Amino acid sequence: MQIFVYFLTFISFLLSESILSDRYTTLDELEQKIIYWDSEFGSNDNPFSFIQGEGVIFHHEIIGYSGVDNLPIWAIKISFNANIDEDEPKILILGQCHAEEIYGLEISIELIEWLLNPTNPGNSTYAQSILSVLSQSEIWIVPTHNPEGLSVVHGWYDTLGGWQQDVFFRKNKYDANANDIFDFVVGAGDDLDGVDLNRNYDFNWIFGDKINQLDTGCGANPSYLSNYDYYRGSEPFSEPEIVAIRDFALQNNFLLSVAYHSSRSGCVAEKVISPWLWENEKGAPDLSIISSLGQEIASLIPSEDGLGYYYPGNSISMRGNAHDWFYKETGCIQYLIEVGSSNMQPDDVNLIDDTIARNMQGLMYLLKKGAGSTVQNGPNVNQISGLVTDQSGNPLSATVEILELSGPMLTERRTDQFGRFRRLLDEGTYTLKVTADGYESYMGPVSSSNFSITELDIVLSELPVYNLQININNNENFNLEAYISSDHNTNELILDNSVETLQYPEGEYDIVVLSESSYPEILPILLNEDMSINIDVRYKENLLIENFNNLDQWESLDNNVFFVNDGILHSQSDDYYDSNTSLAYKSLVDLTSLDGFSENLILQLRLKNEIEWDNDRLIFSLESADGESSSIITELTGHDYEWRNIFIPFSITDENKFLKMIFNTDGTVNYRGFSIDNLQIIYKSCLQGDLDNSSNVDIVDIVFLINMILGNVTHDNLGNCSSDLNDDGQFNVFDVVLLVEIILNN
Repeated sequence: MQIFVYFLTFISFLLSESILSDRYTTLDELEQKIIYWDSEFGSNDNPFSFIQGEGVIFHHEIIGYSGVDNLPIWAIKISFNANIDEDEPKILILGQCHAEEIYGLEISIELIEWLLNPTNPGNSTYAQSILSVLSQSEIWIVPTHNPEGLSVVHGWYDTLGGWQQDVFFRKNKYDANANDIFDFVVGAGDDLDGVDLNRNYDFNWIFGDKINQLDTGCGANPSYLSNYDYYRGSEPFSEPEIVAIRDFALQNNFLLSVAYHSSRSGCVAEKVISPWLWENEKGAPDLSIISSLGQEIASLIPSEDGLGYYYPGNSISMRGNAHDWFYKETGCIQYLIEVGSSNMQPDDVNLIDDTIARNMQGLMYLLKKGAGSTVQNGPNVNQISGLVTDQSGNPLSATVEILELSGPMLTERRTDQFGRFRRLLDEGTYTLKVTADGYESYMGPVSSSNFSITELDIVLSELPVYNLQININNNENFNLEAYISSDHNTNELILDNSVETLQYPEGEYDIVVLSESSYPEILPILLNEDMSINIDVRYKENLLIENFNNLDQWESLDNNVFFVNDGILHSQSDDYYDSNTSLAYKSLVDLTSLDGFSENLILQLRLKNEIEWDNDRLIFSLESADGESSSIITELTGHDYEWRNIFIPFSITDENKFLKMIFNTDGTVNYRGFSIDNLQIIYKSCLQGDLDNSSNVDIVDIVFLINMILGNVTHDNLGNCSSDLNDDGQFNVFDVVLLVEIILNN
């Protein structure tokens, strides 16, 4: 079999007109290697004669396909018992992302050879480390997730038999200008087609380059330009290659990862870059842990000139990068390693081999860190690991949080299918919180050790379950939607009839019942016993409607004003905000006709927002006429840049009647801000809309209301509205007049 692979490689070399050294691996050669590895190790359950019980150590699968040429994206798993999904730490290596940056593919292949052949002379000094990580972890390697770009860099024959090649191509082959032709220019930049795959993740995607955006160079090499090379794509995860990596990452709880790159310009050459430190002050929640390991890895990779080592640093860019997304979304700490100097495709085979060898030292250190291995001067372990189960020993899907290392931008960290969680820490004591829907929460201290993994067994007790009966009075036949939400999730309720009996675990919930025309019913409850709730759904009335056709009713309170365009209020006229802004509603919020209703108001707005978590806020408050007193209605922050309706219950006093809107920022890390399409203050109507169910309010409705006052109609039909409308202690003719006025002005 090995002779066959060498023969195919030789034939490929003879037929190729590539200007690259044949030391570099083409896509065809990679697939030939995968075939060979699978034949040697894919079903061999005793590959190492010197140990027992290792089982099959090689597994491979296709995790996706490229977007244009439909080329497979291979993932290779190497571990003891690789054909079984075991409860072990998982580590991910992404070899090649950018097409021209081919060193990472070669390092991936070298790592596979090392792991499959631990006693080979070239890597025998690492044999103990290799066997340790194989027995204690699962190593997944994706040699390339840009097979199209790899093919462009190595070259191909076009349909006319002509040889095509661009060794400086960076992207995939997405038809960005939609002309059904692959448009590229030989040399750095100016390729109209393709997407930069390391700008296509959704976290901070908005800051990546737009289509056909010109390059501005870099600080270390301002004369270097690579136009169009960094196009982020039409939307986040628009590229199948990145969808494949995203889905693969979400299916596997990777603890650590390396993504290999190289620097054509030399601006970031020979660096180990880790998640993030934005604007020199805002770091990832695990910054200390992330940075320390990055420094240790970098210190083990000698530079090409032999005068030093790779340089560690935190990412300062915000533009849809993989390493930031992996950490934010999955908890996996990924290091972007820029391999080699600006001479990133050298012809010197000795230099190629030497660069790969120097990088293997840092890579083996990371693998041992992930596995928790201390053999051969391994790193300090400082890893905690735990199983979360119910009282019967069944694994639970639970949220696991280290309170000292939490952040609002982080997606919650959850246990895997084994109920397992893992976390790298610094030496010290932390607070661990574990929650699962329907179970009592756990909170307690946890400490890491330099010498071994700290193992925890956490058993959660099931909460009691209570009946919740919801009685809905929907006389107006509103097209209702209903939801019940907790800290863990939100469920839509199916309203088949007016009475819904549900069962939920003990806890705090919010019940929401709404429609386009009705007053939104928002009921917070503490469910600690069987409970019955009555909800009387009424029409909503408007105290304030603002469609933002202009800002005539608003007064700017500083030098910056909000921006209105096509009936939408924006936090700024540019793409991103950069300063504090506030507005106040000029008109008095008049409550003279709403005595008794000031406790049942709702601020309703159609909103989308992209605001830096916790540091920046959109604030709504009520102010007194003299500005001496105020009360905050709500503060909004974070990212949800899709249009949605927000309902915020609040109360009002006689003093605080001016609505004020403030956008408060700290002036750094500025996003797209917010947009508001419509703003209202609403209250619950006393009336049942069209009281006789005809199409118009008429004299029949007036008669109905008079009969109500005279006692011929029970007041229960009016819900929670005040029975004495003019507040004089009894129903009389003035109430009739007031009710008639309400109808005539309806």
